[in-house]
Amino acid sequence: MNDLAQCKVLLVDDTKSNINFLLQALKNDYKLSVALSGERALKFVQSTPPDLILLDIMMPGMDGYEVCRQIKNDPYTRDIPIIFLSAMNDVENKTDGFKVGAVDYITKPFEILEVKARINTHLSLRLANQALRAAKESSETANEKIMASIQYANIIQRSLLPSPENIKPFLPDSFFIWMPRDIVGGDFIFTEYFPSPAGEGVGGFIVAVIDCTGHGVPGAFMTMIASSGMTKIVKDEGCCDPAQILKQLNVFVKKTLQQDTERALSDDGLDATVCLISGLSSGAPDNAQLIFAGAKLPLLHIYDDEIIVVKGDRQSIGYKRSDLEFEFTNHIINIKEGMSFYMFSDGFADQLDEKDERRFGNRRFKNLLKEVMHLPFEKRREILLDAFHTYKGTNEMQDDVTVVGFGFGK
Repeated sequence: MNDLAQCKVLLVDDTKSNINFLLQALKNDYKLSVALSGERALKFVQSTPPDLILLDIMMPGMDGYEVCRQIKNDPYTRDIPIIFLSAMNDVENKTDGFKVGAVDYITKPFEILEVKARINTHLSLRLANQALRAAKESSETANEKIMASIQYANIIQRSLLPSPENIKPFLPDSFFIWMPRDIVGGDFIFTEYFPSPAGEGVGGFIVAVIDCTGHGVPGAFMTMIASSGMTKIVKDEGCCDPAQILKQLNVFVKKTLQQDTERALSDDGLDATVCLISGLSSGAPDNAQLIFAGAKLPLLHIYDDEIIVVKGDRQSIGYKRSDLEFEFTNHIINIKEGMSFYMFSDGFADQLDEKDERRFGNRRFKNLLKEVMHLPFEKRREILLDAFHTYKGTNEMQDDVTVVGFGFGK
């Protein structure tokens, strides 16, 4: 059945002969209703809104212009297409008709085939607009549900991050920056401490920065896998050797995603830095040591105005191509008073500026860290964030951004 045949058309004219002619000519094409005055037309439209109105202009009492104006001023009826059907055929009359909101203007005498063609055109447009509006409303509802879910996922992801308040007793001079590109992200920070052998104080403290494949929801799923793996390896099994943590995490991710098999559907993984800080006594660096291992990501430390980059191994974790037997390298640094350390994903350096789309870059990042090295760590965090947002300007973030800084001040 033709959809247009189900459309309701209201005929408005004070001349019954005109109405009767239109009824006979259009009765098989649409569902027709009649109003013999402007006032009756308005009451009808309010009670039973039609899909289209054929409207005469010259009527006693309220003329067609005023009927059209009132219909278009009402949010409930303003979308109804109105076609003027009038013997007034000069340009000024037609212009006035379009000014009050008509979609078309047909002059008398007219050909009924032309009238049908114009009615069909505007009814088809109305049906298309209604379909688009319904689709838009449906997609907005679906989007609201999705966004609500992602916002809640953000809460869950943030709950997995270490609390600064819990870190301060072990690393009083420290800061964390965690900024996902989207609501949730693929970067993750992990911390855990080990009691001393004597059972007093902290024997060791693990800090890890993990940069997973992707952004948004896919990246967030990967952080859940990484978090689960780190919890199993470090908390449950008690492994505190950074190189061994990375090796075991490599096995865990590959096997969890079945990327150690030929039937693997995905090829996802992560880069990471892991540090073990040991030998601290009440936060003082005497006899303290830092052991670092990295999967693609480096560790940066500053001492006596000299900045040193300790590179991680050129091996990512968990991908199909990642070697299950790869032995990651531990780098041992004897901690000295005044040293600062930084662990970070590549999101800060990869950010493009709004002027010429140039990367922030590793050199600029290192120079910025040297500039702030004598400031308190919270002030360093503030300056880093300000520099990032100033450089980014109106550009979108390119990647998730994570920076962990800590030190042993004088």
